[in-house]
Amino acid sequence: MKKWTLALAAPLVLVGQPAAADENKAARADKQSEAIAMIAQMFPAEPLTPEQQARLPLASSLIERIMPDGTMDEMMGSMFDGMLGPIMDMADQAGPSLSTFIGYDETELELDDEAVAEIAAIIDPQWRERQRRTMDMTKIMMSQLMTAMEPAMKRGMAEAYAANFSSAELEGIAAFFSTDIGATYARKSYQLSSDPRIMHAAMSELPKMFATFEEMGKKMKAEMADLPEKKGYDALDASERQRILSLTGISEEDLRVGMRQVEQKDAQDASF
Repeated sequence: MKKWTLALAAPLVLVGQPAAADENKAARADKQSEAIAMIAQMFPAEPLTPEQQARLPLASSLIERIMPDGTMDEMMGSMFDGMLGPIMDMADQAGPSLSTFIGYDETELELDDEAVAEIAAIIDPQWRERQRRTMDMTKIMMSQLMTAMEPAMKRGMAEAYAANFSSAELEGIAAFFSTDIGATYARKSYQLSSDPRIMHAAMSELPKMFATFEEMGKKMKAEMADLPEKKGYDALDASERQRILSLTGISEEDLRVGMRQVEQKDAQDASF
């Protein structure tokens, strides 16, 4: 209940305190910059050597043939229609997720689909239309994202080609893409990754995938066998509970409910 109260009150607080909002926005921007810097450090790139730098114009010209303007947008559209679209359609047919409405999953409350649909309709009669618009907007936004990323992708690919291919190899690749067949391949190569045939082949191997996950689960359980179980709510002593309450600011009832939910989830995960 406390989370719902905070969610409803948040917009009013933001309207009444613009300075605080600005500060929060600045803090979020700082954290975002820090996160981006950390991610960038995960993928360090060696600067091009003078020899590689000399090949960069040829590599850049080649990338323009391999990835003409609009390629990333076309690839996203193809991927969305061929892969993400059917998955989202399946999710739509399966009905709403109760946790997005009341904070509890339908499996926790042991409710059937009819009861979940009724609750969803009470809280948000337009949930299905909202979900459809979300999906449509997601496609549009992803398309815009791909278009915005395309120049950087081209730049990165050009540097990678300049670093990994000799001038003679680049010229040979460029000669191929200058042919009708090469140009057709360049235009279709990115879209092929989301071809329904490839997805169908991958999905046909799901039994092997599930078997692998099951085996991984068993091995993971064996690997953790010598470690003591993490504490549940009842295993906490009074001082430990009080310290958690002090740190989080939640009520003892919220802590109890939350930790019991975690215990249930852990028990379910352990049963697989």
